[in-house]
Order: sequence, then C-alpha cells, then structure tokens
Amino acid sequence: MPTSPHPTRGVTTCSRCGAPIRWATSMSGANKGRRVPLNALPSPAGGLAAHTTGLGGLVVRELDADRPEPELLEWKAVAHWDSCTGGNGQQAPPPRARPARRRPTVQPPLFGQQQRRGAR
Repeated sequence: MPTSPHPTRGVTTCSRCGAPIRWATSMSGANKGRRVPLNALPSPAGGLAAHTTGLGGLVVRELDADRPEPELLEWKAVAHWDSCTGGNGQQAPPPRARPARRRPTVQPPLFGQQQRRGAR
C-alpha cells in the first residue's frame, strides 16, 4: 500500500509560479544524482515514485517496465517542471557569473629574513 508524504515537512514554493514543491534527489534516468523539483502532493498520474529516506531526505526514481508501480513506502509524484505555469514560455534566467577570485597579497619579508627568489 503506497503511503503519502507529510503535508508540510520539506515543502517550499516555486520561485516562478508560487506552487508548493518538494526537492528530491533522482536515483534513475537522465537526471541521476541531480535535484528534481516535485509537486508537493502525490498524483495518481505521476510517472515518478518518491520516498523519504531514514535521514529525512527525499529520493525519487522513474517508474519503468521493470518496476511500474510504487513499492512499499513510495508514492507517485509528478516533476514540477512538467506542470509549472510560471514560465509563460520564457526561458530560465541565465546563471549569474561568479565573481573573479582575488589574488592573494604578497607580504614583504620580515626584518632579517631573506627574500625568496621568484617572489616580487
């Protein structure tokens, strides 16, 4: 018998549409090892099976021919990017560039020490 997730634990909101979502780590498919946004509520039409780990994390796998139904403690879920309405056909904003690294400052040698060769 599939279970359902806690109604509020681990729920955040989508920054584009404001819908409640949960973040999970994908364990199969093209997104293996990546974080995937899921709709917060289970869906019988979902193509993913999600379950909570013992440490409180959320793990998701794709339902496939080998394992077509959710197992013991899993529930059916839908990836949020399949149902997000906040994009309105727009692309995601480009990632911000990282600021340039500061070069470490070079201190002059202390009194009585030799200056190293190659140091400026």
